[in-house]
Parts: sequence; structure tokens; C-alpha cells
Amino acid sequence: METADDRGAVALHEPPVAYPDLPPTSGRVGPEPEDFRVDEVPAYAASGKGEHQYVLVKKRLLTTPELAKRLARAAGVQERDVGYAGMKDKYAVTTQWLSVSSKTTLSKELALGPGVEILEVTRHENKLRTGHLLGNRFTITLSGVHEDAWERATAICSRLREDGLPNYFGAQRFGHGGRNLGDALAWLARGGRGRSRFEQKLFPSVLQSELFNRYLTARLALGARQLIAGEVVRLEGAGAMFRVEDVATEQPRLEKRDLHLTGPMIGPKLRPAAADALALEQRLTAELGLTEAMLGVLGREAPGVRRDLFAPLGDLAIERDAKGLVLAFTLPAGGYATEVLRQLTHEPFLSGSGHAGPSKPAEPGAADEE
Repeated sequence: METADDRGAVALHEPPVAYPDLPPTSGRVGPEPEDFRVDEVPAYAASGKGEHQYVLVKKRLLTTPELAKRLARAAGVQERDVGYAGMKDKYAVTTQWLSVSSKTTLSKELALGPGVEILEVTRHENKLRTGHLLGNRFTITLSGVHEDAWERATAICSRLREDGLPNYFGAQRFGHGGRNLGDALAWLARGGRGRSRFEQKLFPSVLQSELFNRYLTARLALGARQLIAGEVVRLEGAGAMFRVEDVATEQPRLEKRDLHLTGPMIGPKLRPAAADALALEQRLTAELGLTEAMLGVLGREAPGVRRDLFAPLGDLAIERDAKGLVLAFTLPAGGYATEVLRQLTHEPFLSGSGHAGPSKPAEPGAADEE
């Protein structure tokens, strides 16, 4: 299903749920930030030595950029001297590492204002940068659920754990009513001019995400466990990718989970597909209204990459609670916890913690993807 944005300028793709035959749990997150917890899983442990101080911080009702600004001010450095691996949602309680390049030795007692607590301080040789994480561990409380929500959630999550979570970009990527997509297409039609630096980075990612979501839905319709000619797949346990030239030869490897399907995040450095997969990508690109000239503008800001069509749902636990259900799971970097919630409730969640219910989403904070 697709919906037009509030100006009628563009249709935003609304991804289907993976298992429409299974009854949803219903429910909402909140009302407290503590009902949506995010704990970062770092890519590596700090060595304890080096010029960069690593600070493990717990924050509440605060965006990651706001946290970085506070830390820079307290440490007496410029904001550019503070690094972090990814953004964490505002309407939540989250923990994450930040790095600071400062000659002043920091301590756990450093005051960072309300809603912030320093849990640990250590050192490492390099600055933290975007992507320096394995993923995030989520602990989410759903209230107002169906009376047999535990059984329903268990059935859906068992399938997701077996098949993987369809790796859609969540609704918060696109703003209320898909407004970001309409703005991004208008920006592209103007040749990528006349916007702030923030929007110069936002709009290309929005367009990439929308095309990826459309590709994922179209690809699922062709069979999640069936290869198509010319698609680019990733080898299990590695970042190595290759294009499928002989479907019959490679199909058994997909069935054994030795291969993973990928989709396009468009850009000039995107590893190219061929044959049927390329035709599908080209059709969807045209349906979105992207011309060759527009793709050239987009490529100045978005080099392009392949993204897995499915994300593993790790360390899954579902418990009953006085409020309803407590869900705990781990997603790799780039995965949206709100997509797990959508699969369970069959309702969109615009914000990570959504104090309002699914049908009346809360103001979006930072995306819970990296």
C-alpha cells in the first residue's frame, strides 16, 4: 500500500507485514522513556590507552547530537573533537560510547546536565566514527496488548528469528506523512541546490531508503528463498559480494544460508546487478521518477552501497509484564527496532519509543539505526 504525503506530491511506499496470516499483538510503547531501552553493542573494546578518551554514557530524553554538544562543552573541546558510532533515539533510555580528544582527563563525576550519567571512562587509540558498532540491544515494553499477546508475539518472532527481519527502513526515516520524501524529490529536481548542509545529507539517504524499501517488497514477492538472475548476494560471515550468474548453481547455497540477498542503496559506486535483478532495479527507479540527471545529482552526496534484505533477530526474549509484554532482542547496525514492533502489531511506529500509540505516533527523535 502507498500513501500520498500531505501535499499530494509523492506516494510513500508502505511495506507489508511479513506474516499477515498470524494475528497481531496490538499495543503501544510507553508512556515512559524507560519503556524503550537501547544499549549499544560496540565493534571493539577500548584498549585502555591512547589519546582519545572513551566515555560510556546513559542518556534519557536527549538526542545523540545534543549529548555530544554537552560533552564537548564540559570537556572544553570543539564538537568536532567528539565522536560516536551512531545515533540513538531521543524518547528512550540509551547507553552508548563517545570519544573525546582532550588533554583534560575526564572522570565519571563530570557533570553533563539532567538526564545524563557517565558510567565509565577509558582510553583508546582512535576516534569513534559512524559505523564503529556491531549493533544495538533493545528492551521494549508494549502495553495495551491483546490478552493472548505473548502467544501471538512468540509465533511471529519465531518466524522472524528463522527467516530474518525484513530490513526495511522505518517510518521515522521519512518524517510525518512521508514529508521528507517529497522534500527530497523537490530538492533533487532543483539540482540539489538551495538547502542546508544537514538536508544535503538527509535527502539522498531518504531517496536511497525509499528505493530500497520498494525493492525489498518487490523482491519478496518473487520469493525470499529463490534467487533471481543477476542479483548481488553477500557471503555468510564476510562482506564479500558477487553477482549471481548461474541461479541453479548458487540456489543450494542460498537455501543453506551461505548466501544473503542484498538490495540497492543507489549511487555511482553501487556494485551493479544484471539481468532480471537489474531490470527490477531500473523499473523501480523509474517509478520513483528518478532520471539520469537526478541520479547524477544524488551521486554527489551518496556513493551507493548494498544493504542486506534481511537482518538477523538475535538473543530474542519475550516476557509477560504487568504492563503487557517485554521484548528483548539484538539487531545489527542499520536495523530498525520499530520494524520489529510493526511486524508484531501491524501498525507503524514513527518514533523509536512512541509515547503515543502506533496510530498517533510521537515526534521522531534520532533514528534507531546507524
